[in-house]
Amino acid sequence: MSQDNRTSNARNGSSGKAPSSGDRNTWLFSEEAFLAQSPSRQQKMSVSQELKVRESIHDFVIRLGSSLKLDGRTILAATIYINRYYMRMPITSSKYYVASAAIAISCKLNDTYRQPDKIALQACNIKNPNPSRPIDEQSDMFWRWRDQLLFREELILKTLNFDLNVDLPYSIRDELFNSHEYESGLFAERKADILKNTVALIEVLSSLPILVAFDMYTVFGTALLVITMEAAQKFNEKTFQLPKYYLRYHLQEDAKACYECYQYIMRLLKYAERDPSAQSNKAAIRRLHSLEEADFRRLANEDEVEEKSEKPSDETSPTEASTEEVKTSEVQEPDVTNEVHKPDIAKLKKEPPQGPAAHKPNPIVSRQLNY
Repeated sequence: MSQDNRTSNARNGSSGKAPSSGDRNTWLFSEEAFLAQSPSRQQKMSVSQELKVRESIHDFVIRLGSSLKLDGRTILAATIYINRYYMRMPITSSKYYVASAAIAISCKLNDTYRQPDKIALQACNIKNPNPSRPIDEQSDMFWRWRDQLLFREELILKTLNFDLNVDLPYSIRDELFNSHEYESGLFAERKADILKNTVALIEVLSSLPILVAFDMYTVFGTALLVITMEAAQKFNEKTFQLPKYYLRYHLQEDAKACYECYQYIMRLLKYAERDPSAQSNKAAIRRLHSLEEADFRRLANEDEVEEKSEKPSDETSPTEASTEEVKTSEVQEPDVTNEVHKPDIAKLKKEPPQGPAAHKPNPIVSRQLNY
């Protein structure tokens, strides 16, 4: 069964870029690793062409999963395996065999087992060039699909080094739904629909290679902010936003990391519409629009960190300034009489929150410690 296993770069609050050798998740790559250095790029396939092919593979996986009556967890896990596989291998004419094998692997890991014969039969009928004549188990095409499925299944496992642990948004959704800390107002009322739509958006965007560049928690936070913006527009609530520091408390993410993920998504979508002969992801292009980091920060309800100036005022004499410096060095206590207190942003990711959350462990952190 798939395990929710956060990468250390996400826990440390980084942007989800390629991790160091000490991180658990070795399947996060830099953006340029796909855009300029993917195996398919070495085979002279352009970014636009690869995005088009990846979308066709994703559509095939959805159709095959639907015909096999699989749940979203199994389908999304298979999609992640495919994205990982094609960061190691170029896309070839065997792509639908690979997709079928990924479904077979995902079924075994998510307690939705389907026999290889059934998967092969459904797959070859989906790609049947003559739909009016269904393929049965006596057909040569069926046996070819079955043999290829078994072969590609072994190849995927070896290519992925049998590393099949993936983070999925469904567990994150369930934890957030069952947690009611720091929630109030409109968000608390509409949280169920917001979380449901967040997962649906991740499923739509999963054909893009974003889950091999950013971890699932960063992607979830990004989708959550997009859905929050759409909810604000739908209900004509211009001030609608997440509760204060919601991303930090529950996902250990921030608006900056999510905005970097969103920028990468928009960059991929620009490639998707650049080549008129290989346009793809049209639904995502129509749905997502250019946003500024300030928009993300506002939706996340986060304040910018303001550095306090420690320079003496112009009216202070050199003697007085020198005296103040001596006092400061002796006491080493800041003058906070007239200072407006704001949360220490850097500590939010390293220390548990104060208040009610201090007496109740964060479910995500607890899961990490119990892993």
